[in-house]
Amino acid sequence: MLKRFLLTFVVLLVIFGGLFGYKAYKGYEMHMAAMKRKYPPVYVSVALSKIGDWQPYIRTIGNVVSVNSVNVTTQVAGQVAGIYFSSGEFVKKNKILVKLDDSFQLAQLQQYKSQLIVNKFNYEQYKKAYQKNAVSKASYIQMLSTFKQNEAMIKQTEVTIQNMTIRAPFTGIVGIRGQTSVNLGQYINTGADIISLYSVNPIYVDFTMPQNDLSRLKINQKIDISVDSHIGKIFTGIIKTISIDVNNVSRNITVRAAVNNKDIILRPGMFVTGSVLLPVIHNVITVPATAITYNPYGDFVYVVTKKNNEYVANTQYITAGDSRNGRVVVLKGLKAGETVVTAGQVKLRNGVEVVIENNNKKALTVK
Repeated sequence: MLKRFLLTFVVLLVIFGGLFGYKAYKGYEMHMAAMKRKYPPVYVSVALSKIGDWQPYIRTIGNVVSVNSVNVTTQVAGQVAGIYFSSGEFVKKNKILVKLDDSFQLAQLQQYKSQLIVNKFNYEQYKKAYQKNAVSKASYIQMLSTFKQNEAMIKQTEVTIQNMTIRAPFTGIVGIRGQTSVNLGQYINTGADIISLYSVNPIYVDFTMPQNDLSRLKINQKIDISVDSHIGKIFTGIIKTISIDVNNVSRNITVRAAVNNKDIILRPGMFVTGSVLLPVIHNVITVPATAITYNPYGDFVYVVTKKNNEYVANTQYITAGDSRNGRVVVLKGLKAGETVVTAGQVKLRNGVEVVIENNNKKALTVK
């Protein structure tokens, strides 16, 4: 019985051993065939890494502020005789905005001037008499005082008449006349608001920036400004003032820039975005932003090289820096002039053959 059992066991061992060996051999053959099988080429787009100058900047936000803004008022009371501006009108300095009725003051001026003729004649007579000791000094001084008072009243009345014509104190744009604004025929008191006036060119832009950026800010430093209402348009200004104090809560500083606004696009109160330009960095390598694959274990690009008359892609780990306008600075890991994949990376792996399908002839010259 033992011999039969051993014989049966040996026969079964040979049979099953042969089956498992055959399957293992077939699996090995399939693995070797897969290793020798060539992956189909992947169609990609490529671009060259470039070397050039790079303009770093500090991003910030701010508000537009008028260089001069004021509520135009009247220094004298009177009845409105004329209004010579329209809402939102651009006015030059000294343009007449409102004129008050000055007929009474003009009549008063004529009266004072008539009195001056008499007072001047009397003064001159008293002066001659005083020089001959014909009148007392007190009488002479009294007549001189009357003459000078008459002159002062004339000057005061002329100033009052002048102030009854309200002019623009500077060149700018007037606001909108509302229900509380002055109207024709209305009597207004001293200090009454006439209209708001804003200077618009040049114009200020105030930014709030962290105190950590203070060492990188300088007077006359250039700043580019953009506004959402005019996408693509850049306004260039220069830093005029850096606040001496730092906010003790936010730890921010206020920076004021002067901007040319000849087209009157920037308006007081507008929200804007600014880029404070820092010194240019030379010989910086950049690649298109689409060429970089960001990974928790390290950012990389696929570099295309030529091998046995074929284009092959391999990963190259890099250190990425600032990005702008679709390009990214490569701080480490890439040389200028290398060809990198910009589209089709999803299907790539190391050593895979690629077919370049973009029209960039320079990029087709792969090393």
